[in-house]
Amino acid sequence: MGLEILGGRILSPDFGSGVYVWGSVIGVFLLSLSVGYLVGGRLSSRFPSMVGLAVTVILAAASVVPVGLWYPQISGWFADLGLNERWGALLAAGAMFFLPSVFLGMVSPYCIRLLTQSVERVGADAGTLYAVSTVGSFLGCIHTAFYLITWLGIHAILWLACGVLVLVAVLLAAGWSVCTAATPAAAASTTSSDGSGRKAAAEKSEG
Repeated sequence: MGLEILGGRILSPDFGSGVYVWGSVIGVFLLSLSVGYLVGGRLSSRFPSMVGLAVTVILAAASVVPVGLWYPQISGWFADLGLNERWGALLAAGAMFFLPSVFLGMVSPYCIRLLTQSVERVGADAGTLYAVSTVGSFLGCIHTAFYLITWLGIHAILWLACGVLVLVAVLLAAGWSVCTAATPAAAASTTSSDGSGRKAAAEKSEG
């Protein structure tokens, strides 16, 4: 939601801040999130791992970089095409925010797939995740609109978002590496205990 709030501010110098601009921004985010949910759901079923989630978050961060570098030029280029306010704002919003929102939309299905341990828990896990996600969106929207734009400006907020996404991806990758390192050790311990148990049982039967 913070990126959505920024979208209106980014487009306003060239297209104003009327209903067409906000309708374009909201529409692009809704469409791209729906695509992200669909793609993320399919990929999480085929590659259910924290590595896949970390790659998705990294791609989301990378897709914000061009916006941070060139958003005035991108918005100005679409304004110079001579289109009316509606279509110019819609195309500019799509060019800048479609890919970031698709990648961010892929995160929720991945998280649900990784959190779910049994069919009985799917509903509870999905409900909890979406509740936390929606509260986060609310806080991001309020903080961006009320404070961050005034304190930091658009450029700094975009780079801050990239940094946070990269940090999240690094933490996910670190968690995956810890889990994969612990799995062989746990398997070896189980195998060793099973072997000791069988040996003890055999000695007892011989005695």
